Amino acid sequence: MKNMKNMKWFLLYVPVIAVFLFVTIITAEPAKVSGDLYPKAIKNAMGYLYPQPLPIPKSAPPEVAKSIPAPKTIVPAKTSTPSPTKSTPAKTNTPAATTKQVKTQLAKSSSSLTTPSSSTKTTTETSKASAVIATAKQYIGVKYVYGGTTPSGFDCSGFVQYVFAKHGINLPRVSRDQYKIGTSVSFINLKAGDLVFFSLAKNGVVDHVGIFVGNGQFINASSSKGVTIYTLGSYWQSVFLGAKRIL
Repeated sequence: MKNMKNMKWFLLYVPVIAVFLFVTIITAEPAKVSGDLYPKAIKNAMGYLYPQPLPIPKSAPPEVAKSIPAPKTIVPAKTSTPSPTKSTPAKTNTPAATTKQVKTQLAKSSSSLTTPSSSTKTTTETSKASAVIATAKQYIGVKYVYGGTTPSGFDCSGFVQYVFAKHGINLPRVSRDQYKIGTSVSFINLKAGDLVFFSLAKNGVVDHVGIFVGNGQFINASSSKGVTIYTLGSYWQSVFLGAKRIL
């Protein structure tokens, strides 16, 4: 009976002693206890809730630290700016029509440089005609002489021949031959200096000539009045045969 009581007390002290030893061991070496004394059954029962030891980071040894290369600083590469290049315009094919137009314009421009303009030509002709008429008027009053070719006496064709010769223009001697040269001009287009021809016999044959001076008038060597100026009135128009431009 006494042994039974001692046994009970022993069983009561065993847990106390075990707890005491457990606390002492945990206090002294907690890391070892946490790894070795916990039964595997508790670990399996708690699963992921079972406390895990925290990893203690270890610093790399000095030798390893020296062997680790320092990070390189990345320097942005310099971008080269392309130098501007001169762009050559593409050649375009000029249409044939345009080329012809350019050639025509160049030809016209070159001809305008080498030949006098129409206005210049007209001015020259007018000044020369004025000079011829001025010379003819100097002999107003000279008597009529049949076959005469000098200021001593003129017939109609001799007078015209003499006046034009003073300005370097040689004309045939008689009126019929004078009518064969020059450019034909109508009565309404007469200009000063033109030669006017008549058929006094009204047979279509030239037998008289004079110089048109403008304002419907002409100067001639008349058989009745000598060198004088007449108006181209109804009579002279009735015997008018034609006109020629010499200047």
